[in-house]
Amino acid sequence: MSGFELYERFMALHTRVGGLVMPNAWDGLSALMLADAGFEVISTSSAALAATLGRSDGRHEVTRGEHLVHARLLGRLTGLPVNGDFEDGYGDTPEDVAATVEAAVTAGLAGIGIEDTSADPDQPIRGFDDAVNRMRSAVNAGKGRIVITGRTDNFIQGRPDLDDTIRASDCLCRNRR
Repeated sequence: MSGFELYERFMALHTRVGGLVMPNAWDGLSALMLADAGFEVISTSSAALAATLGRSDGRHEVTRGEHLVHARLLGRLTGLPVNGDFEDGYGDTPEDVAATVEAAVTAGLAGIGIEDTSADPDQPIRGFDDAVNRMRSAVNAGKGRIVITGRTDNFIQGRPDLDDTIRASDCLCRNRR
């Protein structure tokens, strides 16, 4: 199945009545087990991939290329649409994020998640405008070819500011068009 067909299948799962459950696969075996259990789509997990390689998550210890190889493996083994959890888009600039989205499309992924985190432990959440610009760049790069998910990580990063989290989530959703 082509990447575009997987994207269309993934989009249909998002809009059907009854919702969508998308589990994270750690590796090829867990992906096959999830497919065998009847899941219709799987996602990578940046934390799981890093752990299987003996590395830390969120600090770019796993490269974009390694993550793409992993995601392609899961898709090849299962034939399912794959959503990639690609941390902060593997780069500091909106152009870096766009390049990651382009690479994910080329690799045949059906979806990609981009977080508002950074690899900087002193400033783990990007500024609001920076995060929005990065998401806008991701959407423009992937429009009509891959499902883009923006994730706000305030609570995960120790910033329990619900109003800011909702503001960021709302803005990311409005900028997806």
